[in-house]
Amino acid sequence: MIIPWLIFVAVGLITYAGFLKLAARLLRYSVSWKSSFLFAGIMLVVVIFDHVLAFRESMAMRIVYSVVLLLGLVILGSWFFSGRGTNRRGTVLRWVGGMRLIGLAFAMLIVAAFAIVIPAQVFLSKHVSSAP
Repeated sequence: MIIPWLIFVAVGLITYAGFLKLAARLLRYSVSWKSSFLFAGIMLVVVIFDHVLAFRESMAMRIVYSVVLLLGLVILGSWFFSGRGTNRRGTVLRWVGGMRLIGLAFAMLIVAAFAIVIPAQVFLSKHVSSAP
């Protein structure tokens, strides 16, 4: 039972840290792997905590909580990388640079998730029969 959770945590950390590094590369920023994994860990803990708190809420409230969570993570990421990342000139990112970095990382993560989920949903709906 614990092995699937550990795999989930490891894949989540590696995936988000990789997307942060990729976003930094695209923006020509410099962010260390240590900072990427640290923020990915903080983000994973906050997301799991949010899902535990919103477990029995209605779908509308869960959507509201998720939007607030996304906004909170963008603000947290902006603050976190404001002093931990540098731009192409070697100066610190500050809040605006951190917000661009986190915003691009989240956008890429969402696009990648939809690129995987939608074809999987179509495939499963055509090839897997529903339960009687």
